[in-house]
Amino acid sequence: MGTTVKNREETLQGQYDVLIIEDNLQQAQITKRLLEAYGLRSQYITDSTEALQKIELDRPAVVIMDLLMPKLDGLRLLRAIRSTAAISQTKIIIYSGKNYESDRRKALELGADAFFFKPTRATTMVDTVKKLMGGNERNSNSN
Repeated sequence: MGTTVKNREETLQGQYDVLIIEDNLQQAQITKRLLEAYGLRSQYITDSTEALQKIELDRPAVVIMDLLMPKLDGLRLLRAIRSTAAISQTKIIIYSGKNYESDRRKALELGADAFFFKPTRATTMVDTVKKLMGGNERNSNSN
C-alpha cells in the first residue's frame, strides 16, 4: 500500500493531511509512522512521477518530499507543483539526505515552504507541518 496512486474512491480529497513522496520505502514508512504518532493522517508514494496527479486528486494540506529520487527529482517536482495553478499553493517541505546548503537555498528559492536535512528531530518536523497546515506564511527553517 502507498506505492501507487489509489483509485479515486479509495483516496478522496481530505482523507489525509500529509503526502510523503519518498523513493526509499523504509524511509517513507518511518516518516508516515512518525507523523501518525503525532495525530497527523498521512500517506506515501514511492514513485515521484505519480506525485502531480496524486496532489491534484487528493489535495493534501502538506507535502513532504525528498530531493534525490529517480525519474523526477525533488527540485523538478517542486517546479512542476509551483507552476500548476490548481496546486501551486500546496505547502511543501523538502526532507533531504543531501546536506548541501546550496540545495536548501535552491529549494527555498523555488518555493519550498521549509527544508530539513535528514535526520531531523521529530518534533521539529511535526511542529512545522502543523504550522503550515494552519497558516500561509513561508517558513525557511532548516535544522
